Amino acid sequence: PRRRAMPPQCGRHRWPVLLTLLLVPQRAYAPWDMPASERRLVLDVTFESSKDYDITSAYAVRGWNTTEGHMVIRAPSTTARHGGAYGMEVRVERAFAQNFHAQFSLPHFMPRVPHSLYQLTFWAKTIGPPEVMPEVSFMDVDNGYDWVGGDKLLLSSEWQHIAMEAVPTLPKHKMHEIQIAFMLGKVPATFYFDDIQLYELDVYSPPPPSPPPPPNVLLWLDAEGGPNGAQLVVSEGERGEVQADLSSKQAAHEGTYGFELTVTHAFAQDWFAMLSLPPFLVTDHLRMYSLTFWAKSSANPKPRPHIAFQDEDNEYAYISGDYISLSAIWHQYTVNLVVPKELRAHNVVVNIMVGSYEGTYFFDEFKVSNTEFVKPPPAPPSPPPNPPPGILLSYNAEDYVRGLVNSQAWPEGVMSVLPQSELASHAGNYGLLIEVERPFEHDWHAQVSFRPFTPPDIHHGYILSFWARATPQGSLPSGPLKVVFHDADDNFVSLKQVQVPLTADWNMYQVDLAIAPHRQGHSIVVSFWVGEFAGSYLVDDVEVTVTSMFSPPPPAPPGTAAAAAPPPPSPTPGVLQLLLFETSDEDVTPETLASNGSWTVSIPDARAAHTGAKGLYVMVDQPWGVPSLARLLLPRYVPRADRETLLHLSFYAKVEKLRALDPPPTVTMAIIDLHQTGEPIAVEEVRITDSWQLHYVVIDLKREHVGHQIRPYLYMGLHAGIFSFDDFEYKEIAIEDGMGWLQRAPERIQAHRMRRFELCFVDRDDWPIDYGTIEVKLARHDFEMGVALRTRLESRLAAGDYEWILRTSAEHFWSGTLASQLQWSVYEPAQNDIEAGFAAAGEIARWSDEQGWRPLSASLFDGGGGDRDHWTNQLACHELEARLHARISRDLAAFKGRVGRYEVWKDTLRSREWIDRCGEELLINAWKWAREADSNATLCSSEGDVLTPPTLTRAEAYHNALWGLAAKGVPLGAIGVQAHFTGEVDASTVKHRLDVLHELRKPIYITEFTISGLEPAQHAYEFEKLLRLAFSHEAVAGVTVGELWDGTLTTADAAAGRGPGLYLPNKAAKPAVQRLDALWGEEWSTHVSRVMPNDGIVAVDGFYGVYTYELRSGDQVCTGQFELARNLSEAKNGRYLPPTRIKLRCDWHLAWHYPIWGTPAIISLISVGCLFACYRKRSDLIRKVDDGRPAKGFSRRGRGQRLRMADTEMEDEPY
Repeated sequence: PRRRAMPPQCGRHRWPVLLTLLLVPQRAYAPWDMPASERRLVLDVTFESSKDYDITSAYAVRGWNTTEGHMVIRAPSTTARHGGAYGMEVRVERAFAQNFHAQFSLPHFMPRVPHSLYQLTFWAKTIGPPEVMPEVSFMDVDNGYDWVGGDKLLLSSEWQHIAMEAVPTLPKHKMHEIQIAFMLGKVPATFYFDDIQLYELDVYSPPPPSPPPPPNVLLWLDAEGGPNGAQLVVSEGERGEVQADLSSKQAAHEGTYGFELTVTHAFAQDWFAMLSLPPFLVTDHLRMYSLTFWAKSSANPKPRPHIAFQDEDNEYAYISGDYISLSAIWHQYTVNLVVPKELRAHNVVVNIMVGSYEGTYFFDEFKVSNTEFVKPPPAPPSPPPNPPPGILLSYNAEDYVRGLVNSQAWPEGVMSVLPQSELASHAGNYGLLIEVERPFEHDWHAQVSFRPFTPPDIHHGYILSFWARATPQGSLPSGPLKVVFHDADDNFVSLKQVQVPLTADWNMYQVDLAIAPHRQGHSIVVSFWVGEFAGSYLVDDVEVTVTSMFSPPPPAPPGTAAAAAPPPPSPTPGVLQLLLFETSDEDVTPETLASNGSWTVSIPDARAAHTGAKGLYVMVDQPWGVPSLARLLLPRYVPRADRETLLHLSFYAKVEKLRALDPPPTVTMAIIDLHQTGEPIAVEEVRITDSWQLHYVVIDLKREHVGHQIRPYLYMGLHAGIFSFDDFEYKEIAIEDGMGWLQRAPERIQAHRMRRFELCFVDRDDWPIDYGTIEVKLARHDFEMGVALRTRLESRLAAGDYEWILRTSAEHFWSGTLASQLQWSVYEPAQNDIEAGFAAAGEIARWSDEQGWRPLSASLFDGGGGDRDHWTNQLACHELEARLHARISRDLAAFKGRVGRYEVWKDTLRSREWIDRCGEELLINAWKWAREADSNATLCSSEGDVLTPPTLTRAEAYHNALWGLAAKGVPLGAIGVQAHFTGEVDASTVKHRLDVLHELRKPIYITEFTISGLEPAQHAYEFEKLLRLAFSHEAVAGVTVGELWDGTLTTADAAAGRGPGLYLPNKAAKPAVQRLDALWGEEWSTHVSRVMPNDGIVAVDGFYGVYTYELRSGDQVCTGQFELARNLSEAKNGRYLPPTRIKLRCDWHLAWHYPIWGTPAIISLISVGCLFACYRKRSDLIRKVDDGRPAKGFSRRGRGQRLRMADTEMEDEPY
């Protein structure tokens, strides 16, 4: 607007005022715009009479506003007066989202002639912010409030007389009501207005039409008139520093001003600091929108700002973008945008994101145009190209030009280069002498390159020829010379490398080069890499010439083995289909869903052959930005077996990047069930490398998919590149149904979790105890059922809530895990600040010991992904390695014996910031240092998103990563898998992923187990299902519940009772708690109480774990504990093994030991002794009688006397 400050009317200040007016630049008039000789007053609003403010008056000022802010209008107001007694006061007490959300309007006026000029003048000031910019708009009320004219105002705290530029009206405005609105809602302030007047000016000739913009130019910005809508946008709260001068003379390319940005401290992400340009309107989706601008930078390394197009009308959604590499020299850059049909009539904003690189950026002359179409009509065929000039590069040392030869060497070796040396001459007087006095670590650490040349087309071949020889240094042989072709326009990527074996004699060497279509117009640099061996390299007469396109080698002569193509391989068992692309397209169909990208699909094509002669060739030269917008439809597959199966889809693939700085190319394999409205069963992203590799996607197909048409889709719209595919294989593998496997869980539990054992009790003299009553009870399972614990410091809970969590945990579990307290970012928030973390972890460890739990488990590192602002992420690699070693040695020694299992590196596959930056050796060393610090602890891995995906790819990748680490000496003791389920637990999915990991023959721990999004009853069912799955799988050694109480969560599911915890926010137990206690306290428990058997041996079928026993006999009691340990090598057949005997000693007093089996033996022995004694006595008596018998004719008396003597002996010797 045109503004003029009017000082008070005092005569003594008249000359300074006139002098000031003379110095102020006057308005320039076009030839048709004559100064008005006459003007008529149309509106005169002075607020001195009620007609200007009374709401019943047709000529009153009226206000309007939306509801998010608050505006108050006071008229008449003595505070707001300027010339008379009253004015109008407008106070914005609470800001509105936009200026036009709070406004007041003047009485309407009506143009009477086709062409008129209207000038608005008024007095105004503001109280509040130093400078406020309201807006004044003329609007056509009869044409939907169409904008007629207007401008922004810059008000201050002093009264100003504002005379706006005259607003012309056109014939279409004749007899229409025109409204003038003051829009001022965006900034809280108090506005004063007075003496508002509208004048109609004479127009001697109709105003000319507005000059048309340049053809198809939608945006032009060159900073000559100020920022013109460009602005610096910095994300609040992010670490980094940037400054901007949007009218900088240093940043001017051709004019006087440009845009300058200086990033003094880099941000974590590039979008945290960006230059935002004004929006432009998308008029047609069939046109290409090209952003061109000039730019340079002064920074090291070279910055790569991100040019992003965003939809202003869709919450600034990302549309497309590209990275550009800046240099210290002005270059013009072009970034193209193709929009889908849905973005027509949308406003698009260009954001230049510079936050990731420190340095100074200069930009100028931004232009957005749409002169070209996305798909122009095909041009008529052009004649064959004429041969380009014969010689593209020539190095002749006789006429050496400075800059033709450039050398580069690393500091560990010594190389000298003489572009003109008589010693290196071949035909003339001079040649190129390269001397390597001390060799380098790599050949590319010492290189000599020539000035770039540009191949004129891609229809010819190019030959580099040169004369060369080599002389060794001393007795050492000289090495070969490596010739390398670089693409100077693609970050100097290597196009071709050739080893040239030089000799001591002069020889001419030739190397050919063909240019790929996507490198047409690029500059090529020839380099000699010589750093690996010491010696002298003499080169002369270097030139690059043009030749005809190279032909493929001729076919083999008839009759040779190579003349016959090998027969196609026979499919292996289970293979349903092979796609070899030898003679047809194998029913592969390309399809695109949008026109903002372009590709070329060729089937079959010899350029994509892997094993045979042809393959599937795809060149994506302009990606769509969305994977599914360009896709290959592979042949359908119909599962027939009435059971669960695995579809194993494998293929070979490789890719060539179009530009070296392009992101790693990926494709996406989607498996679609065409009978279920085309919903994908599984989606898997596959990263393709530059060499042939076998890729595969394995998916579980359930019974409900039997008979359905399953179609694989290969999505290719995300990244550019030249893709080659071959040897697709469909294989069907029958697998066991997960629910059927779960129903047989009791049998596996008996086999893997139970063992028969025999208890034998002895006293202090090792005599067996076969009397009394014995009670044996399982006190703690060998299977670890644990819960994730938080320290008091970490939880930030009230004392009562925290103590309740500990008590509840002790009721249901017998092991615990510190999921995050020992994580480096939590344990040591600042360097050497470990006192609080050490005390908190030590407190929870002491509590665990008091409960009789197993030693805790804890997680140590997450690869830098947990807290990107942590001080460890700011360290250089050698500092990070030293700090990591010191931290492991310090903390594992401090918690030795109290922590029994460590998750050394969590999420190795996902959190790779440290690995990508410092190499895998850092990961391997962390494991080895942990083993050195605590040799008794079990070192465990931990990975998420393994048990839930519908494809086996994640589990296979985890398996392969652990296998590779173990092969490199990593002391892997166990495998950890995080189990976060949303909804149902699929038994088949969990079972088969565990089977894959079981191949590593390491115990598996399921950690962070949670189920969310389910009602409590269904939650309990799925919770029990997972416990039965884990306990019946022989490889699983423990389960850790990730969340005990929903009261620590703020999610909507937790508030509605569908959270992952076992207790509701009000501390009421969910049904899952009852299931948990029933399983471990009843079904999977061992409790025996009986009288000691006669043989003194108690036989028990029990679970592995720690048992308590009590043997009682009278007043004597013998109690204690013993452990039935699980041996992994025997546990699989535990119920088939002979019972193991456990001998327990009781400190009982000595008792008479009379075994029950001795009773019949003693009775038999006594009986036999008695019989033997009787027999001896009878024999003795018979012998005495025989010795005292008389002869023939003895007297009766004598016989009687003898009898008397005999009785006496018997008496004397009683029987």
